[in-house]
Amino acid sequence: MSKTKFPSEAELKEMREKLSKGPASKPLPKDATPVDKMKYQICKEFVVYKNAHKITQKALAEKIGADEALISKILHYNIEEFTIDRLVKFLSALYPGAKVKIEVA
Repeated sequence: MSKTKFPSEAELKEMREKLSKGPASKPLPKDATPVDKMKYQICKEFVVYKNAHKITQKALAEKIGADEALISKILHYNIEEFTIDRLVKFLSALYPGAKVKIEVA
């Protein structure tokens, strides 16, 4: 039987404090429209890019040519703030040859 080390109370407190600061990412509602699902997937690509390249939100904003507050909204999935074409425009700054694929279920 393996023993798993559970974080100490101090570690848990520190993590709770970190998580309580700043905006939280919004989950995709269960009743999301196809448009909202597409916008959510596009936002996800920004998060993946940021994490894969280990860059800051500010550096990502500079790379795209947008302000940091706007990038924060994208990274936190505030999809109601954007149209698909606007998100694709920003994404094409990261991936100039990107293509959007639509799957029909």
